[in-house]
Amino acid sequence: MSEASRTATDALSPPGAAPTASVRAAGAEDAAAVASAIEALLVELGGERPSTVEMEAAVRKLIGDPAAGGLLVAEAGGEIVGVLAASWQYAVHVPGHYGTIQDLWVHPDWRSRSVGSELILALVREAEERGVRRLEVGLPQQSFARIGATENFYRENGFTALGPRMRRPLS
Repeated sequence: MSEASRTATDALSPPGAAPTASVRAAGAEDAAAVASAIEALLVELGGERPSTVEMEAAVRKLIGDPAAGGLLVAEAGGEIVGVLAASWQYAVHVPGHYGTIQDLWVHPDWRSRSVGSELILALVREAEERGVRRLEVGLPQQSFARIGATENFYRENGFTALGPRMRRPLS
């Protein structure tokens, strides 16, 4: 993340309440909490989960290599209540650089309180500083119970439908 993003503390709060959370770039000290948050996301989505050790190592790698992507956290009372992990790619079809939101998780108690939107806004600022031309996100499977709410969230945050994605695991 850029220095400006590292020092940004965008206050988040429900309407009429005092600021209760802030968005910042993740640091090495956040690795365990970020891995735990991503594990909670994967459980909710019904996805496969790598080991905690592997996830913490991936968090540290992403934090240590800003050219690979960005890792943001929303924090309240010393606890991480939201996480956004993104990667930067270069493609002919864009053309140029674009970003992909790989993981976006907000603690259930903090949903519908603008935490996810603030994480996206912080990523947008970072992407614009890097000259990234667009952001993309893959949605959960259609069988996910909250797929409609997830799609609406991204639409409300400026995303448009792109189509389904597929994957092929490699050994």
